[in-house]
Amino acid sequence: MVFEPLSWRLGLAGLVVLGLALLLRKLYPKPYPGIPYNEASAKRLTGDVMEIVPIMKETNELSAAIFAVTTRKLGVPIAQFLFPGVRKPLIVLEDPREIEDILVRRHKEFDKAAIDVEVFGAMFPRATLAQYTTPELRAQKRLWADAMSVDFLRRVAAPNIYKCTLELLELWGLRAAQADRPINVLDDFKNATLDVIWIAMLGEEAGTIRFDIERLKRQLEGDGTALQPPSGAFLKEQVAYICETIVRNFSTLHPNLAQKIETYLPRYRRFRSSVTREMTRCMKKAVERYQHLTEGALESDALDTCAMDLVLRRQILQAKKAGVEPSDPTQDSNMLDEMFVLLVAGHDSTANTLAWFARFMERFPAVQSTLRAELRKAFPGPGLPSVDEILNAADVPYLDGACEEAFRLAGTAKANIRQTLVDTTILGYPVPKGAEIFLNYHIDRTPTPLEEEKRSETSRAAAERHGDGLSGIAGRDLASFNPRRWIVLDKTGKEKFDAYALPSLAMGGGFRGCFGRRMAQMELRIMVVLLILTFEFLELPEEHQSMAAIEGVFREPKHPYARLRILRE
Repeated sequence: MVFEPLSWRLGLAGLVVLGLALLLRKLYPKPYPGIPYNEASAKRLTGDVMEIVPIMKETNELSAAIFAVTTRKLGVPIAQFLFPGVRKPLIVLEDPREIEDILVRRHKEFDKAAIDVEVFGAMFPRATLAQYTTPELRAQKRLWADAMSVDFLRRVAAPNIYKCTLELLELWGLRAAQADRPINVLDDFKNATLDVIWIAMLGEEAGTIRFDIERLKRQLEGDGTALQPPSGAFLKEQVAYICETIVRNFSTLHPNLAQKIETYLPRYRRFRSSVTREMTRCMKKAVERYQHLTEGALESDALDTCAMDLVLRRQILQAKKAGVEPSDPTQDSNMLDEMFVLLVAGHDSTANTLAWFARFMERFPAVQSTLRAELRKAFPGPGLPSVDEILNAADVPYLDGACEEAFRLAGTAKANIRQTLVDTTILGYPVPKGAEIFLNYHIDRTPTPLEEEKRSETSRAAAERHGDGLSGIAGRDLASFNPRRWIVLDKTGKEKFDAYALPSLAMGGGFRGCFGRRMAQMELRIMVVLLILTFEFLELPEEHQSMAAIEGVFREPKHPYARLRILRE
């Protein structure tokens, strides 16, 4: 009887130890069977997480760190990134052909990943970016589709892109004439693209570049009078907050929880209030333009001055045809969320691609000279070409190749996540339903060799139609900027641009691809022509020559500088 308490205590201690051991076991990573992973990481509570920390400190790129410790460390095109057992592994895929196949031809097997929906959905629940593929989502995308049609963009967006670019040239001309020192082009590109997207989406001028011009002129004249901040200033502040918040919360073990908590904070409330106020003001003006039009007039797009006009006119027309009162768009969360996401993504991504383009021109001077020579042949002058001439000119394959190279090598949106809807296979490996696939969009190195029979049937069929450019001339030296990799000779020996020379992943693909792809392509083309014909991008000082990057929501150059020489006033 004396030993009963001791036995009871020993038994309880044993149960506690056993419970802790079982709990500890659950905290270890749980790899999917059959897919490569680091075996040493599976034996650590932290999995691969601690492996990426020093790489991130060195490179400032989360995506690059994940690739470094998985596919590149193991020398395979597909591998697992292991988290502690509280979170399932991330399947990392680095094969461009298979990624393109998943995005474009296997949409029934893959959709938006839950982590993306949860992270973006906490802040923008009704934006297409934060929704799974449903009939409601398809209807929402159809409503906006014509705002990115070629005809609409040429009529409404192109003249404003051209105007904003001319203002950028004026600003850079003032700076280049004052001192032969590098300028931060990323800030200017962000302002210029903000001006472009603001007027294209909302029909109002943001005025950020014009503000910088007037401020610089006053400084040069010794005038210290303060200027009234432009209307677009508020958006710059809010975009910076949103981007910083998403990056910070996405880096936690529970991004969805971190984002949800963020929405209860005063800073988020201020953001939501200011954005809603500005969007509502613009919407009211658009509604007033169309509210009293007859049904016949509503059918015409002649009065559309921006994307909001087009979408609201469509909504009013649908309501009139249905015999109901049009709903109040200022209370439409779909409209508010979608509009803000388009404003953010539509200017920040393009600005970063342009900043990378400027760096590529400095780093590859022979390409810059060839591009300028080709443009001078296509647009002999005497002045700069008009927007119609730029968009309607005869083929300039080297220009098309240069633009495509900028998108490819910039890696502005370096990676994305998809989720499997069914049990499936990738490159012959079994992938269960619900697995998250981390896709590398940045084609800047030769892919790991792979037997063709391991690929999906749709991937092999696409290669038979268009060829496998990665194994040919186009796939050589992918770390260099070479527009000619996109150029082939036709039957007559004439050069032509080949859009299928390499997989085009910079803006995703398929139904979930970048909504603003056509606008981004048009904007880059117009700006590249005018910039290359107006300025020479000179060699930078040694301290700014690094091509290192900083990866946030988008990947931007760590040294976004250019040293300019004026070629044409």
